[in-house]
Amino acid sequence: MNRSASNIGSADLQTAQAGENRIKPADKWFLFAVLSLMFMSLVVVYSASAFWAELKFQNPAYLLRSHLFKVVIGMFLIFAVAKLDYHRYQKYAFHLLVIAAFLVLVAIGQRVIIKGAARWIHLGIFSFEPSEVARMAVLFFVAAYLSENAEKLADYRVLMTPVVATLVVAGLIVLQPNFSTAFMILAVVGVMFLAGGVRKRHLVALFGAAVAVGAVVLIFESYRVHRIETWLNHGAGNYQVRQSVIGFGNGGILGVGPGNSRQRNLFLPESYGDFIYSIIGEEYGLWGSTLVLLIFLFIAFRGTAIAKRAPDRFGYLLATGVTTGICSYAFVNAGVATGLFPTTGLPMPFVSYGGTAMIINSIAVGILLNVSKQVPDLRETQSAVSRAFRKSKVRSDEPVVGRIYS
Repeated sequence: MNRSASNIGSADLQTAQAGENRIKPADKWFLFAVLSLMFMSLVVVYSASAFWAELKFQNPAYLLRSHLFKVVIGMFLIFAVAKLDYHRYQKYAFHLLVIAAFLVLVAIGQRVIIKGAARWIHLGIFSFEPSEVARMAVLFFVAAYLSENAEKLADYRVLMTPVVATLVVAGLIVLQPNFSTAFMILAVVGVMFLAGGVRKRHLVALFGAAVAVGAVVLIFESYRVHRIETWLNHGAGNYQVRQSVIGFGNGGILGVGPGNSRQRNLFLPESYGDFIYSIIGEEYGLWGSTLVLLIFLFIAFRGTAIAKRAPDRFGYLLATGVTTGICSYAFVNAGVATGLFPTTGLPMPFVSYGGTAMIINSIAVGILLNVSKQVPDLRETQSAVSRAFRKSKVRSDEPVVGRIYS
């Protein structure tokens, strides 16, 4: 090898790799899609809640003002968290998990029952839902653990730590009770295990165990069995689902127009929350409800692209978990509203009225945007390599680029 070729390992190589390590702008298209949903939610939440807010508070914009405040906080968190290096979460993943589990225990201990469940921690005028914090903490912990033990995942005993940690948190959430959130946590962790390279036979065994435990938990409470039965009977006996489907029928192809929903007039409970997708279908028709799902599909596409190009394994798993969590919530919510899935009580991310979910999802988006900032720019790297190649006058038959990427 001539001397000029060997010099690419020093200053010229550092120049070539500068494009790979440089912080770049966040994924603007992913950000645009999320902000579009947040702005859309202002219109839809106002329309869905105006009739009820007028009756209860003598102000049709009462819930809109609260929702607007949460959307503004969410937008601030997106841009603030996007500036923080996501690697910081890896160091404190276990601590965050312990804190989240403790908060869920506090909610259970307070026994402030709302709609039959103790899911909230109340601090005077402020309250939040710790299960939303817990699902994010589990995501941090699993991503950190799988990235740190990548070479040991063939041993099933190594999987016991994240499995037990996930089951403990999910079990506490079931005790609230909140089976749907616990189920979604298990589903997202399963996707992360698959993406992390866990052996398929281990995944099959874990899936079988989860189904068995889930079946026992389902039959433990009669109301869960009733939900499954009404779903199998195509919604017969489920007032919410029937009214939701009626909303889609009213909307038809083009919809009845913004603010003209009839189902919001106390026919459809939680019209501004869990069943807001039905109001979208009624007021904006098939094209409007389809557009919402297309936006979430686009978020899934961009989030997956960010995950695949993440600069390290932790970023890859973190982005995978965030994208899976956001999009699975959206499609399950839409499936419940249309009668495809049993009633779950899961909100539609960035669209449904609610504070804790908006805040946690905004933080998750900020994290994903920070991962996208650190995605290697291959075009810049290749250009820098080419410049270094010409500068050092290396012979064209020497495999310099192969050495750089090896």
